[in-house]
Amino acid sequence: MKSSTLGPEWDPTLAHMMIYEQGPQTTVLVDPDFPDAWRRAPYAGALAHMAAEAEASGGYLIVFVGDDVFKIEPAAAGPAAPDRRAPEPAAA
Repeated sequence: MKSSTLGPEWDPTLAHMMIYEQGPQTTVLVDPDFPDAWRRAPYAGALAHMAAEAEASGGYLIVFVGDDVFKIEPAAAGPAAPDRRAPEPAAA
């Protein structure tokens, strides 16, 4: 995601994650070699803020770390916030 609102700390080589929007979903792809990158400052608080902005317009924010998927709740700011895993897809 290229945005003038994202600072240089969001460069994927530094943040170890990439962000993109597709419809109502904001997706964060975390480098599996740095699985906790999204939980650290300044990213955790910024992601919670992005989730709040997305929710206000009917969207949501999802974090993918390898095979793990997390939905970021707007109130879940900070690295100690509880996680809420996205539901597993229904078996076909």
